[in-house]
Amino acid sequence: MRSAIDLWMTRLTYFYIGLPFILFALLWLNWIAAAAFAGTVTVSLVLACRLIEPMQFVRLSRKMVFWSVIVVAVIVFFSGIGSYTYQNEDFPYRNALFNDLVNLEWPVMYKVQGFEGHFLNGKQTIMTYYLGYYLPAALFGKFFGLAAGRFFLYFWTVLGCLIVLYQTGKYLNRFSWSVLLMFFAWGTLFFIGALIKYPLDKFGTEGYYLWAGMRLYANSNLGSVYWIFNQSLTAWPVMLLILNGASARNMFFIYSFALFLSPFCFVGFFPFILYFMFRDYGKFRDAGEFIRSYISFQNIFGAAAVVLLTYLYLQSNQAGHKFQYIPFSGVKVFVAFMLLSWGIVALILLPKYRNEPLYWISVLVLIPLPFFQQGNGMDFPGRVSMPAFFILMLLAIRLVIEEKRGVTRWAMVVYFLVAGLAHFTFETGMSMFKTGYANLSYRTHLDAVLLESDNAKFRELGEDLKRIKHKDVLTRDPFKTVTNPANPVIWNYMADTEGSLFYMYLAKKRE
Repeated sequence: MRSAIDLWMTRLTYFYIGLPFILFALLWLNWIAAAAFAGTVTVSLVLACRLIEPMQFVRLSRKMVFWSVIVVAVIVFFSGIGSYTYQNEDFPYRNALFNDLVNLEWPVMYKVQGFEGHFLNGKQTIMTYYLGYYLPAALFGKFFGLAAGRFFLYFWTVLGCLIVLYQTGKYLNRFSWSVLLMFFAWGTLFFIGALIKYPLDKFGTEGYYLWAGMRLYANSNLGSVYWIFNQSLTAWPVMLLILNGASARNMFFIYSFALFLSPFCFVGFFPFILYFMFRDYGKFRDAGEFIRSYISFQNIFGAAAVVLLTYLYLQSNQAGHKFQYIPFSGVKVFVAFMLLSWGIVALILLPKYRNEPLYWISVLVLIPLPFFQQGNGMDFPGRVSMPAFFILMLLAIRLVIEEKRGVTRWAMVVYFLVAGLAHFTFETGMSMFKTGYANLSYRTHLDAVLLESDNAKFRELGEDLKRIKHKDVLTRDPFKTVTNPANPVIWNYMADTEGSLFYMYLAKKRE
């Protein structure tokens, strides 16, 4: 029975990372390209699933599964995904993107107007973004309406979290309350810098998390689900399939989906792919036998189809073409960032994992990233670092599980407690508070009661509740569409069709 569960959960993981690409190929490409790319990848998925070797995974109790689903459902509910609760400041752009995917014909095309002086103004453009995560929910929304699409996006996120938790438990050969809690507690001590820099009454305002500058940023697992779910919940399953011993004949095919779904994580995981190949080389008599171990239809044709289509699709987007090396002048801030983001964790893990290659690769990846910037934001160091941070998390959980006593175990436990409490407060706790506060205004007459109070503070609170009574302060959807003139970053989500190989030769054309 346990082998059957692992077989079906692994198949579900393949389906989860493969379906978005197949939908993209079928519904965004002309019929010839659709048949070639979707057909190749569908056949590759079937062949890859045939190579799955189910493992005798640790026992999963029904009670643990039930409560895991409940915990994940609640955590995702307060992420803002689905537009049911408070949404952070990234959601105006995500909502506009999702609205266009639901409301406009695929492939999504724009005539850009209202951006005087912008290089895209007046141009015909095509939506160009790593949008795979949104496609299943957007397609559902096309059939059943925007509200249904938003619910499906919530469901898809819950499903992704459960898949990641299962595969994490499989890697650890254990799934329990401690694993569940440590997974969502994992994060950096990055917030300490914000506590030092900002007065307590200013802490939590927009932008506080960038205390060290645009390039020096590190996320938590909760933060990854709340802010960059479209990248984390696609990269993590890819990584875990490979870490959990996927067949060499499937490895390149699995890895290729990260380029389509989460390109920055594709880059960040590349050194680990090289390590897995180097590790496996010693198992074979010669180079020929080693190379043959990777040869399969899915590794050659399936991976090539995903990489080629993704490259042709994304290469015309100008937003990420700026790449530069930038040295640091603020040594104290840089050292503080390195210590709080991963340095303290690395020191705690060192005694146990000083001979573990995955540990050293993670450290070597994280050291140079802050010196590089792609585009104008923090995406490159903040996203490329995700695989290394995730692997450090797996090692940290292993340390707590495997070591029964010792200073490093208790240091790691304390680290999880501090990080978990902080990130739960900043992410889920803040959302709960702001969601509850808004609903007090929407659904009660508390504002009127407080306005009649003799206490000035209560009257001030009543005024604030009255102010938001008829405003939708939870769902951040001011743009409605990516091409709203108020949207300052339209170039993130589209590319000029002129000169685009994808548009000229592959995209479905309008009649």
